[in-house]
Amino acid sequence: MSRKNMRFSKFFSIDDAKAEKAQKYGWLNAINYMAPHTAAGVGNLCPHASAGCIALCLGEHSGQAAMVSKATGTNAVRESRKAKARYFMQERQTFMVEAARHILKAYARACRERMGLAVRMNGATDVSWEGVYFEVSAELARELTDYLGRVWTFEAGRHTILSLFPFIQFVDYTKNAKRFDKALPSNLHLTFSRAENNEAKALDLLARGHNVAVVFETIPAKWNGYTVVSGDDHDLRHLDPKGGFVIGLTPKGSKAKRDTSGFVVR
Repeated sequence: MSRKNMRFSKFFSIDDAKAEKAQKYGWLNAINYMAPHTAAGVGNLCPHASAGCIALCLGEHSGQAAMVSKATGTNAVRESRKAKARYFMQERQTFMVEAARHILKAYARACRERMGLAVRMNGATDVSWEGVYFEVSAELARELTDYLGRVWTFEAGRHTILSLFPFIQFVDYTKNAKRFDKALPSNLHLTFSRAENNEAKALDLLARGHNVAVVFETIPAKWNGYTVVSGDDHDLRHLDPKGGFVIGLTPKGSKAKRDTSGFVVR
């Protein structure tokens, strides 16, 4: 696949610490990081984020993104994520075409390494990708089909990234409870994220049989009567037990460990 149409040489994080955990379970985990909330200055990419979530966001306060210059308050990782957020918000069609090309490259790698591919489009954002449509031209459909050696025929037309790749597993966290009110694509696994201001929604979704992620200072066996399973071993949420389980996570980053907003359950 030609690089001439690629603005980002590395679109997905595949070999970072979080993604590497997945490989122990036989999965390649491709995570798309963009600047969260309003950090890129082009709109709100986390419209349901709580104050605690914004203050502790892993997209800014963990890993390399947290290692900012004292002089500028930023670094290359944060600036790259801002550039990608602007790309998505201002050049949606071009962004989605490039994302499709990078996903197919990741899928080809997963096949070579005899692993499954799990794509997480929201590494630090909360976009409802099942509602983001773009046009797949006949030329692009042929390019993708030829790249896979014609083992799958891609169809031109109006697609979401999920409908374009029905044979690939997508996973995400969300604070948008309304996404669970309608049928989701069969290749998308969503986990609701509890925050300090949406616990009632979290409990409602648990009662309806959906899994909910909760950040705990110490992961308990039960939370509000629901069984808690650890979500720290990997990010492959589609492998979690289904039917209303709490996915227990521990605070990541020094700010989260000191949280007093209620985002972290103590």
